[in-house]
Amino acid sequence: MYSIIWRYEVKKKNQVRFETEYGKKGTWAKLFRDSDKYLGSFLHKNKDTTDIYLLIDTWTDERSYEDFKHANREAYDILCYKFEKLYEAEEKIGLFNLVQ
Repeated sequence: MYSIIWRYEVKKKNQVRFETEYGKKGTWAKLFRDSDKYLGSFLHKNKDTTDIYLLIDTWTDERSYEDFKHANREAYDILCYKFEKLYEAEEKIGLFNLVQ
């Protein structure tokens, strides 16, 4: 399993929409579901600092994720641009492989 972990800072006024678009049934997940190698997205909200979220996108392997991203670059970029107004900061925490 391969995971891409993101950290977001989201103002309160945008949180409902952010949670909708980035959650497991959101627009990003709908795009990714076009691949049978996509395993799901998991959105976590910090319970103490409620403007902080972690998003974990999971794939079977790195190559599948990279191939999907390359093949869907235009749609991926459109969503990035469309939703960037929903958050104050975005940080890619890292790329992780599951330890067996």
